[in-house]
Amino acid sequence: MAVRPYLRPRPDDTSPSATESRVLAAAEKLIDAGTFHQATVAELAEHAGVARATVFGRFGSKLGVLEALSVRCSGGPEIRAVREAFLVDDPRAALPAVVAAAAALWERQGHILLTAKAVVELEPGAIRIIDEQRADQRRSVEGLVARLVGAGALRDGLDADEAVATLHMITSVESFVELRRHGGVSPERTVELLTQLAVTLLSA
Repeated sequence: MAVRPYLRPRPDDTSPSATESRVLAAAEKLIDAGTFHQATVAELAEHAGVARATVFGRFGSKLGVLEALSVRCSGGPEIRAVREAFLVDDPRAALPAVVAAAAALWERQGHILLTAKAVVELEPGAIRIIDEQRADQRRSVEGLVARLVGAGALRDGLDADEAVATLHMITSVESFVELRRHGGVSPERTVELLTQLAVTLLSA
């Protein structure tokens, strides 16, 4: 996901990072509780222990807070692990590596993307977060499928477009959540099941 300059500097504030961290931590708690999309900026500020004007001044809106969380995720260790997994030399070995890394990302950060999808009607700008994440994932998936094709490692009878759509589905936050949250499957078993799907459906 591309990083945007979402913060508005406040030269008179000697500790902006601590304030921003409190707001982001409060937002994550509201997201975990499933109430972020309903909360007002005033309620978010109250949870963070800051003034309502501080949230507006630093983030502009609730959407700005959500974008800031997404930007923070994009620079975190989980997303770096996903990018590294896509670059594993052997494309066959990359498949399970990508599934495991994506699962770790969604375990830690999936609630943020799901919240962005939930607030689109109230905050139309949230669609940008979703579209950027999808485009970024799609490019990575297309690159890995192209490598599978080049290595003669794509399963017979499956064309590249079908493979891209299938791998994108397997590594999506929705597939992960269906197993983890709705199916009550453990993180380890979730990775195992999704890996089996990826290898069975895609790899020759």
